[in-house]
Amino acid sequence: MTLAPLRLDDLSWADLVDAVRSRIPAESAGRWTLHAPVDPGMTLLDLQAYLLEQQIYRLDQVPDAVVHAVLRLLGVPGPAPATAAVTVLQVVPEEPGARLRIREGASFGREPGRGTDFHLEGGLDVLPVRVTGLSVRDASGERDRTADLAAGRPVPLAGAPGRPARVRVRLSVSGDGFPDGGTLALLVTVEEPAGPWTGSPAPEGWSARAVPDVPPPARLHWSYGPVGDVRALPAGAVVDGTGGLRRSGLVRLTLPATAGGTERELLLDTPAATFAAPPRLLGLAPNTVPAHHARRVRLEEGPDGPVARRLVDRPRLPGLVVALPEDAAGRLIDVGRFTLWESDDAGKARAHDWAAVPDLAFSGPLDRVFTVDRAFGALRFGDGLTGRIPRVCRTGSATVLWAEYRLGGGPAGNGGADPAVRAALPAALLAFPALAGFAGPRPVAGAPSPPGDWVFTGVPEDTEPPGAPCTARALVPSAGGAEPESPAATRRRAAVALGVVTRAVTAADHEELALSTPGVAVARAHALVGVHPAHPGRRVPGAVTTLVVPRVPRAPGDVAAPDAVPLPVPDPGALSAVRARLEAARLLGAGVFVAPPRYRPVRVRVTLAADTARRHLLDTALRRHLDPLVGGDGTGWPFGGVLRPSALQRTVERALEAAGDRTPVRAVAVALDEGPYESCGDVPLRPGELPGPVEVLVCATPPSGPVPREVRA
Repeated sequence: MTLAPLRLDDLSWADLVDAVRSRIPAESAGRWTLHAPVDPGMTLLDLQAYLLEQQIYRLDQVPDAVVHAVLRLLGVPGPAPATAAVTVLQVVPEEPGARLRIREGASFGREPGRGTDFHLEGGLDVLPVRVTGLSVRDASGERDRTADLAAGRPVPLAGAPGRPARVRVRLSVSGDGFPDGGTLALLVTVEEPAGPWTGSPAPEGWSARAVPDVPPPARLHWSYGPVGDVRALPAGAVVDGTGGLRRSGLVRLTLPATAGGTERELLLDTPAATFAAPPRLLGLAPNTVPAHHARRVRLEEGPDGPVARRLVDRPRLPGLVVALPEDAAGRLIDVGRFTLWESDDAGKARAHDWAAVPDLAFSGPLDRVFTVDRAFGALRFGDGLTGRIPRVCRTGSATVLWAEYRLGGGPAGNGGADPAVRAALPAALLAFPALAGFAGPRPVAGAPSPPGDWVFTGVPEDTEPPGAPCTARALVPSAGGAEPESPAATRRRAAVALGVVTRAVTAADHEELALSTPGVAVARAHALVGVHPAHPGRRVPGAVTTLVVPRVPRAPGDVAAPDAVPLPVPDPGALSAVRARLEAARLLGAGVFVAPPRYRPVRVRVTLAADTARRHLLDTALRRHLDPLVGGDGTGWPFGGVLRPSALQRTVERALEAAGDRTPVRAVAVALDEGPYESCGDVPLRPGELPGPVEVLVCATPPSGPVPREVRA
């Protein structure tokens, strides 16, 4: 039964006046006879009805403070603040072979003067380094893959799972090199696996949503040095923003002194490539750094500063609003620090930190808090009951106010990558401009790089040497900028958030939590209640084992690729991340375990009325039908699903029909492991099992002989 929504505001001013007028004769015992508007008593009743109507109206209105309070009780974050767009810039010196150092906060603009300046997240050491070659070594040997990458073909960086792998990147050092050493910031772009799935993607390493503490999928070792004589880099010399090639990101390598005009080699190897699928490299770009559509402002003022003076001279009254300088109206994102020099009740002066809160309604009279008003670029303080009123002390310190805040943000910073890069290079080389010349002649060491479309808009002191000319190009589209979340949007988000599973109670809860594990790509999950890995074949109360299938490439062209993964197995880091998530959400006394999927060898025999040249087509159709990611109804073969020969025969017939082949299908038989073929009855799998590896045999019956001839597809 659906209940009608409760409506408290159901009386208008006219209804209230009519109700009061009808009660006048009885309440006045007939002595009040004039009920016209000219009567002063009626004027008072009209005024009372007006005030009462306002109070009734407020009964139906839920203030934002109440919404925030309810969200806090439910564990839902309050309104999201404004956010700044982020991109990755590659800095290009105008002087070929020059070395630059650019400090943190330096700005570049794609449209100078229009408020689209982006500021570097950290300092950047621009080294005279160019990428001139790439080779990959796996179990099948070492291959030069430079031309493949230049042609836009993704390059697998590993072979079979568990085998050693090695990647060599050839670097050309021009100019004077970097005789005192330097930090190479290298953008590594890897392909996001394609195909249908139900998990959550892994954000790029420069994104604010990137999860930093996910264990890497494999143990990677970095080395650097002359060609053929590399030496391992210390552990502290490598900062891997790709999470071990789990996602696209920036790798910062502290390199030793290198002379100009030389060739160097960067070596990446692993003793065991435990990736769920070999990472496919799309690009490498040196001298790159994340840049945000936000400028960081540091403010320090004495008692006579414009902001401090308003705090010092203003009486301690409620409703204090302090506008920040630097044209903060409409551009204030957040306040990282706000410290005031105050005297406590004992008369002792010292610095006190104030914190930003979503709403002052939940603060006490002694809480040093404020709210951030982006529209006015101001800070709003409490009234002494909900939030402390600031009182700055003039004596004891030359500086009475310290503040750090960011300006910018909003959707104005969102946009595409550098249009010059898109027009000049293939899509796969957007992050690998140094390889553009491989489509034609080999690049010459020291040759100038094409300038970028982004103009340096900082001050000369932002570069070393000061005033060194440079440009930049955006290698990825800038995204993530948004205005503060409105109360209406917060309510809608809260309604969705309340339906999100946060506790592992049922089997479906375990599966949903595994699928939504941040930072890893999980395609499917299946929970087995009562299954304990240490006690196979027995039901253990309170134990739940969740089987996890990772996301791997499943586009139509990936089936025949050399690095195809027909039976995906999650990497150790992904299993650890899912296990940690379930451990945090489990019930008290429950035991949660995470394991890779269980595959069962399956043999399928197809008997045709005549031989056909479509054997490879039938093999592909049956394997795809039984695939753990795209089989069955398109979402993957069901865990423990029954193998029905009749359903497999329909798959074979549809494949032949689509190819225009009219060869009749006599029978389809299925066998598990080394057991006998079954052509009539269903063949069940054990709980949680998936078919694989799948072996397909096609049998052709010649018209002249009764004995069938088996042909391996």
